Amino acid sequence: DTMASAKAANWLVGNRLSTVLHIGDGPLAYELAELGHEVTVLGDEVSSIRNPLLGYIRSQGDRLPLRSGAFDVVVIGFLQESPTALAEFARVLVPGGLLSTMSRRYDDSIPWMRRLREITGDREASEPAVDTFSASGLFAPPEVEVFNAWEELDLNKLLLFAEQTKRASVPESAMGAVHELWREYASGTGTLRLRHETRCLRSVVDKSALAVDPDPPDAVLLSLD
Repeated sequence: DTMASAKAANWLVGNRLSTVLHIGDGPLAYELAELGHEVTVLGDEVSSIRNPLLGYIRSQGDRLPLRSGAFDVVVIGFLQESPTALAEFARVLVPGGLLSTMSRRYDDSIPWMRRLREITGDREASEPAVDTFSASGLFAPPEVEVFNAWEELDLNKLLLFAEQTKRASVPESAMGAVHELWREYASGTGTLRLRHETRCLRSVVDKSALAVDPDPPDAVLLSLD
């Protein structure tokens, strides 16, 4: 439910209002912004402003075009990033800041969810086998918390969920099929129930092990203008 989802999101940032760097454009960034956190989305696929509450920066490569100590929390897709990327995350964090990640598994035994996967694709990426995170020496052993919840989706929430979880390669025209899914599976109840398990990890940065880096490369900050 919404309360459980908010609890998981706030746990990732240490249960306090934070400045958050979210690597990649995804639903968690918007959820954190709605909870009052100051969120910046950064990635090479960032091409448009999807929510005026967030900042957007387009950047390629592991080097982050950001000043050191700029964020309380960095949220990434998985902990086993490249050594260069992990060092950059440590650099832009404040002392005592958090590197966090969240993986959410949806119950694909639900028929409508299987249909939605066919429409939107599956954005879940497999984690690499090499343990670059522990080898970096830049972060404490991660804390882990698991949250389980049911969520009720009306049509607007279903469309938003489909948009936020679809593969970038899926064209917008494919989203029309979501309306057909709704008519088939929700005509009797007016809602669809979504079951998910959310596994959250967070780790405190150790900046004492961080080498001093030169100035970062330039950023491309997206603007509403």
